[in-house]
Amino acid sequence: MAFENHTAGRRQNSDAAVQGKKKRMKDPAANRSARTESVYEEEDYVGAGGEEMSDPEQKSSAKGGRIPVVLLCAALIAAGIFLLYKDISRDYRHGIYRCENGRMLQAPAEPDPEKTDLVSSGVKGLAEKFPGIKQYMMLVPAAACIQPEDLPENAQIRDQKADLAQIRSKMPQSLQWIDLAEELSGHSGENLYYDSDIYLTGWGSRYAARAAMTAMGVKIPEGRDKCYLLSNTLIGGLAADRLPALHILDRQGERLEVYVPENEAYYYCINGRSGKRSGSLYDSAAAAGSSPYDVFFGGGKALTQIHTTAINGETLLVVGDRTADSIVPLFVSSFEHIILMHPSKCTRTVAGLAKEYEATKILYLYDANDFMTDSALLRALR
Repeated sequence: MAFENHTAGRRQNSDAAVQGKKKRMKDPAANRSARTESVYEEEDYVGAGGEEMSDPEQKSSAKGGRIPVVLLCAALIAAGIFLLYKDISRDYRHGIYRCENGRMLQAPAEPDPEKTDLVSSGVKGLAEKFPGIKQYMMLVPAAACIQPEDLPENAQIRDQKADLAQIRSKMPQSLQWIDLAEELSGHSGENLYYDSDIYLTGWGSRYAARAAMTAMGVKIPEGRDKCYLLSNTLIGGLAADRLPALHILDRQGERLEVYVPENEAYYYCINGRSGKRSGSLYDSAAAAGSSPYDVFFGGGKALTQIHTTAINGETLLVVGDRTADSIVPLFVSSFEHIILMHPSKCTRTVAGLAKEYEATKILYLYDANDFMTDSALLRALR
């Protein structure tokens, strides 16, 4: 009996085990051992070091990242305002004075005595080689020298008239000096220079041309001069140092005019490099462009020939810089032949041109500051 009960119990346990095995085969999850696990919710997991953070911490981190950027921008703005203030408060930089009336005046340059001696030696050598050619020199003084009343208060500048007198004293006796500083000083209250450039205006060029023609002893055209407006959009090279506000507000520019004798002689000119002939000394296309001063001879050519109907046997060789461009056109009624040479662009020598074109007169015509700092003339005189 006991055996039967034991056998029946084992049979029941066996049946239960079979049933359990079948159940585990149908449900694999039931085969796992029961254990207690710590299950993290998604937010808790992220906060514990996952790839993303919870919204409050994310906002706090973003806010902290923006603070350095905001501080950097504020510092840059403050620095810009400071630099702008310092720029506005300055009335002198890059060798240029900002005047209260809006003018820009270039400071007179310091002459180089060694260069002056070399130029004097070259002029003397040329006079010995061509004793029949008369030589003249006319240097255009800086506007600050002629019209110092426009300079900022307490501005200290060189006495350029004294510098010019020193240069004059070093030139050979064979060279005739044309004192344009004295001539222009007598008209200092007039519109002699551009407000935004170093060049003489049409009115100032007229005074310079007449002073040169008087000194060279040639005929000055009779009658009145006619004024022609070539451009009203001239913004000169000195304008780059204007106050920032003026760059925005003053877009009109200045008037570029020429004064031509009513009875001007007929002429034509030749570009020495291209050989192209033209019936005008002025380039109308340049007058309407971004550099209106290039209206004279199309922008300072290396060599230009001018043939006129002023039959008097006079051939003038002008050796100069861009300052000469607005003055030379006023010579056409006084010389039969004019050669304009820019040593900064021309590889020829003064002696070679004087011989080739049989010059009767040579005029050295420079801006005074350019004459004191440029070395191109030295090469041309060798």
